[in-house]
Amino acid sequence: MGITERRQMEKEIIMKKIIDAANEILIEEGYEKLSIRKIANKIEYSPGIIYHYFKDKAEIVTCIVDEGYKNILKCVGKEPIDIEEPEKTIENNLRSYIELMLKTPQRFKAILMSDIESVQQKVNILHKGVSKERSSIQGLCKVIELGIERGRFRDIDAELTAQIFWTSTHGLVSRLVMEKNISEQQKERLIDHHFKMLINGIMK
Repeated sequence: MGITERRQMEKEIIMKKIIDAANEILIEEGYEKLSIRKIANKIEYSPGIIYHYFKDKAEIVTCIVDEGYKNILKCVGKEPIDIEEPEKTIENNLRSYIELMLKTPQRFKAILMSDIESVQQKVNILHKGVSKERSSIQGLCKVIELGIERGRFRDIDAELTAQIFWTSTHGLVSRLVMEKNISEQQKERLIDHHFKMLINGIMK
């Protein structure tokens, strides 16, 4: 291994340590209490080293969000499209999203339920034309359009429908995260009814 490759590997190792430490602090204490000094203390580096790789804590959080978004895309894209019953694809993919978010509820709460500007720029989905910018919305639109073409769904605006599907599902996850005393049975009832209402709303 040459000097350039070794330096690149060392850089990636240090950056991963910084991001992992920031992620832990975010989950435990929230964004407001996250600081470069806390990250430095956790990994026993000087703040100066961290500033060598990241300009501020917002940039570190953006990296965490990017990684999380990749995981979401893997999660919601793993289900093959059911050509005959595309509504099953929509439900299965969004169920996978719910399961992924509920595995790490504190991270969901600390990041996706915050008003961090750098995060919002990554996750905002309500503007017109978002399906051309966000792979998650784009994939959902394609399944909705397939359902319309095959006569399974009503003639609806695919992008608007995808936006409502995502936001309503996000809203359900938010409440499941906040209301910690909900039983597993009630969670399943809510999730099942959520999809029954969503899917019935687009079927012919």
